[in-house]
Amino acid sequence: MTSTDPTTPDRTTPSAGHNVVTSPPLPNETLLQVFDLNVDYGYGDDATHAVRNVSFRLAHGEFVGLVGESGSGKSTLGFALTGLSKPPAHIEKGRILFGGKDIAGLNSEQLREQRQGGIAMVLQSGMNALNPVRSIRNHFIDIFRAHGHVERSRWAARTHELVGKVELAPEVLDRFPGELSGGMRQRVSIALALSLEPQLMVFDEPTTALDVLVQHAVMNTIIELQKSENFTAILISHDLGIVLESAQRVMVMHEGQIVEDASARDILHNPQNEYTQMLLSHYADPRAETVELPGFADRATRVAAGESRGAGATHAPTVSSRERRTDQQPIVVTNVSKVYPAPRRGEKAVHALTDVSFTLEPGSALALVGASGSGKSTLAKLITAVEKPSSGTVHFGDLDVGTLSRRHFRQLHRDVQMVFQDPYAALNPLHTVEYALTRPVINFTGLHGRDARHRVLELLDTVGLSPVEEFAAKLPHQLSGGQRQRVVIARALASNPQVIIADEPVSMLDVSLRAGVLALLEDLREQWGVSLLYITHDLLSARVVTDNIMVLNQGSVVERGNTADVLRHPTDPYTIRLLDAIPNPRKNVA
Repeated sequence: MTSTDPTTPDRTTPSAGHNVVTSPPLPNETLLQVFDLNVDYGYGDDATHAVRNVSFRLAHGEFVGLVGESGSGKSTLGFALTGLSKPPAHIEKGRILFGGKDIAGLNSEQLREQRQGGIAMVLQSGMNALNPVRSIRNHFIDIFRAHGHVERSRWAARTHELVGKVELAPEVLDRFPGELSGGMRQRVSIALALSLEPQLMVFDEPTTALDVLVQHAVMNTIIELQKSENFTAILISHDLGIVLESAQRVMVMHEGQIVEDASARDILHNPQNEYTQMLLSHYADPRAETVELPGFADRATRVAAGESRGAGATHAPTVSSRERRTDQQPIVVTNVSKVYPAPRRGEKAVHALTDVSFTLEPGSALALVGASGSGKSTLAKLITAVEKPSSGTVHFGDLDVGTLSRRHFRQLHRDVQMVFQDPYAALNPLHTVEYALTRPVINFTGLHGRDARHRVLELLDTVGLSPVEEFAAKLPHQLSGGQRQRVVIARALASNPQVIIADEPVSMLDVSLRAGVLALLEDLREQWGVSLLYITHDLLSARVVTDNIMVLNQGSVVERGNTADVLRHPTDPYTIRLLDAIPNPRKNVA
């Protein structure tokens, strides 16, 4: 059923075809109405229909979540609502009424005029939204000067007031974006949007790639501001858990359409659409006695039952067979500290790591967890000899990583490989997948020509990318996020490593894609015997794929032990804070 009237009282979900869900009637005064909106990229037969037949309405003061995976059209819809769409994106048809006025066809000057007191948007990346060579104070002054809604004599007072609203100290105003943490930059972006005194705020993935503590704090700030300032809010996110915790009403978007629109309570307890049900199935509490995600249960449960991941999976293991290495060595970190010089004159040196010790045994998986700035990535740099410890030692077998010769340095990089956080930045956009994999194959195995190509195709098959010939010819932009991360893992496997250090490998992926990458890492352990150092702030994924866990706080180890035991029965207050900050809609949505 398709409707162009967003006031129609219907909560239908499509069972087949291209059906559109319309919103239930709202008792409050309507602020925004969207009628049969279609947004395309390009024109004619080559056009991509990113948003299709979308209709809904928002009331004054309402907090609505818009959730969907990458490519669902949610950000395209957000840009269309705020007039920030850029070519080749364009509104193909439909109407957007804001306060009764159609804003879909406004030119850039008209849009600029209506943004003050109208619609504001907080973009996904705080760093990309801010000018790196302008101080934070000057960002506010630029807005005041452009819109003229604040008298010059009040600029300083208004600027201090706005940073206070987002719980930042006034000293932040004299700093530059690169000197702030991710959470602080996102708070600055929110304060800049607030400076326009908008009636509608659109938040586009405001917590993506932030750790759980910062994510929790930023979302609390948004929720409190929405209540105190009484603006209407649209929270765009791929994380249904965050949306359900924050929003009163949730719109679920899939393939350009709103497939479900209901209260947060109804979405959680009575989801009607299969896509909504799939999104919910990927959430679990890492503190539960047993944890199950689509495809496999947590490692502790499987080990206790004597099962591999594949035994309980709905599909076969993702890794092709290979003989297990028998020459594996442990990584031994002993009393390691790392101190960085003071970033500014008069400031103190930064103690990134303090007296850290642990052993990663061959074939085991250790989770290294903590918030941003806890020292996780610094430790990975020390293990891979990118940096040297200030004190203490790192050994890989008999090799002292801090004093390697050139020959031993190459050996370390052959046996210890990294999988990085951002699959979009980890691959050269100009090179095909085959080229990206061929270089490490030649460098580490000495294979050339047909033999090297055969090895590349084997690697693609290993990480579950088939047909292999087709994927080998693709460029990175032709792959999904999950497929790119599988290519990054295949590149790490090209040297036949003993150890993989996975630094936040699923933090930027949709929930349905995360499960596939986690399953791949687990299969590499079970079938190849690869050791895994899993660096993350995602305690649920740590519970699923690792044997043991180590919790870092401000560079020091505060808790360690069996992963399931530590997460079920934490003893350190910091570990408890990490667990409490995880979105848990089943606890918070009554």
